[in-house]
Amino acid sequence: MLNIKKLNKALLYVKNKDFDSAEKIYYELLRENPNNDTVLSFWGLFNLKKGLYKKAEKILESAYKIKKAPATISALAHTKFMLKRYDDAIILYEELFKYDKDSEKIYQKIIECFRLLGMYNFSGAYCQKYLLIYPKSCHALSLMTQYLMDIGDYKKAEEYCAVTLELYPQDSLTWINAGLLQELLYCNEEYAQECYKKAIENGDNQAFYHLAVSLQKAGKYKDAEQFYKKAIECYPNDEDAKTSLGCLYLSQKKLNQAFEFFKQIKPPEQLSYMKNLNSQNEGGILLVYADQGLGDCIMNSRFLPFLKNKFSKVIVQVREPLFEIMQRSFPDVEFIIKGMNNVSHDNSMFLGFAQYYLNINFDHIPFSSGYLKADEQKISEYKRKYFSNDKLKVGLCWQAGDMRIRSAIHRTINIDYFKALLELNNVEFYSFQKGDIFNSIEKYPQIVDLSDTFESFDDTAAAMKNLDLMISVDTSNLHLAGALGVKSTLLLPYCSDWRWFDNISKTEWYDSVDIIKQKERQNWFIEVDKLVNIVTKM
Repeated sequence: MLNIKKLNKALLYVKNKDFDSAEKIYYELLRENPNNDTVLSFWGLFNLKKGLYKKAEKILESAYKIKKAPATISALAHTKFMLKRYDDAIILYEELFKYDKDSEKIYQKIIECFRLLGMYNFSGAYCQKYLLIYPKSCHALSLMTQYLMDIGDYKKAEEYCAVTLELYPQDSLTWINAGLLQELLYCNEEYAQECYKKAIENGDNQAFYHLAVSLQKAGKYKDAEQFYKKAIECYPNDEDAKTSLGCLYLSQKKLNQAFEFFKQIKPPEQLSYMKNLNSQNEGGILLVYADQGLGDCIMNSRFLPFLKNKFSKVIVQVREPLFEIMQRSFPDVEFIIKGMNNVSHDNSMFLGFAQYYLNINFDHIPFSSGYLKADEQKISEYKRKYFSNDKLKVGLCWQAGDMRIRSAIHRTINIDYFKALLELNNVEFYSFQKGDIFNSIEKYPQIVDLSDTFESFDDTAAAMKNLDLMISVDTSNLHLAGALGVKSTLLLPYCSDWRWFDNISKTEWYDSVDIIKQKERQNWFIEVDKLVNIVTKM
C-alpha cells in the first residue's frame, strides 16, 4: 500500500530543493511499490524537474502504460516537449482534452508545438478553434497574431494586434507582437524598441531579448550587448540570448568573446555520449557533429583539413544532402550520416567550434578561393541536358530555407523584384530554389526550373559549375557556390547575419562572391538595378 506520508515528505523536500533527501525517499517508495503508477508518475516528475528528460520520459511512459492519469499524461507531454518531440507532445496534449475540455493551456501548448514544427496550417486551425471558444481571450488573440505573422500576413496580424491592445493595453506579449510588426511591416526599429520597452514596463523580461535584437539591427551594438546581458541575467538558461550575444561579438570579429558565451550553452541531452566535448585536447580520434544549418556546415567544413593535422582520425556526422560532396572534397576525413552514438572516439567537437579551437582569425580565412569538388560526370550530364546553349547562364535563388520570423524574412526576396532582370535578352535563367512555398516561379515560365533534379548538394553543385553567374540571397546555395569557386552575387539584406560583418562589396569567406547590400530596408529596386547592369555587361 502506498505510504502517502512518505510521498508528501518527498514532495516537501522537492519544494525546498533538497533533491538528495527527496531521491532517497523515492527509491524507498519504488522498492515498496515498483509498479505503482502514482509513485512512477511523481518519480518521473522529479527527474523532469532535475532536467533529466530522457530518464523522466522512460519512467513516465511506464506510468502511462499502467494508468493514463491526467497528471501523468501532462508530465509526459511536457517531457516530450522538452525533448523537442513535438509531434508526440501534440498527441498527448490532445488526449488531455478528455479530462479538461476546452482548456486554454492545452490549446496554447498544441499551437506552440505546431509552430515549432513549422506546421502553420495546423497551428492556424487550432488558433481559429481557440478563438471561436474564447473570442476575447488575450492569449487566443495573441496567438492568432503570431500565426498570421508566421505566414507573412502582417496586415491582418496588425489588425488582431490592435484589437488586443485595445482590450488589454497592459498585456506585455501584445506589446512584443506590436514591436515585431513594426520591425517586419514597417522596418521601424525606433518604434519597435518603444513597444519592447512598454512590455518591460509591464513586467515582461522576455522583452529584453527582443529589444537587444532590434538595437543590434539598428547598429547600436553597445546598447544591444547591455540588453542581451540583462536577458541572460533574467533567464540564465536562455540559449537564444547567449547565442545572439555570441553572434553580436562575432559580427565585430571578437572570436574569443563570442565563444565564451557559446561554451556556456548546454549541449542537447541526446548528445550526452560525446566525450570531452569542445575541449582543447589533441590526438586520438575526433568525433565532429555538424551543428547549425547546411550553409554553416559548408562554410565551416574548410577547417576540417586543419583538424585532421591535430588528430589521428576525424569522423564527421553531416546531414544526408551534404554527404557525397563532403566525402569527395575531404578524402582524409571520414563522414557518416547517422550512428554517432556508436562511434568510438577520444574527443568530440561541434563543427561550429572548429575555427575557435584552431584560433584562426577572420582576417586569414583559409581556402577562400574554394574547397569543395563537384562530380565531373554529373557536371557533364547537366551540361548536356540543360546548359547546351550560347546564352549567358544565370542561376537564381530568392528564398531562404528557414522561415523564422526575424532571420529568413529579411533574407527572402519577392521574385517580382527580378522582373527587369528576367526580361534581358540572350540570358538563360535557372532556378536553384528548393521549397518554393509561394510557387513564385509559376509567374515566370522563362526560368528553367532545376530544383526537382536536385536530390542532394552533389547534384546542385554539378549544375552550378555550368553557370556563368549565381545570384542568391543569404542561404546555403550561396555558400555552396562560394565553396565551389563559382562566380556569384550575394543579395545581402540591410540587417545581415554576423558572418558578413559590415561588408558591402566583398567577403572574407569566398573570393568568387561579390556583395550587393540593401540600402533601403523596404525594397530591393536599387539592388536589382545593379544586378541588371552586371548581367548586361557580362
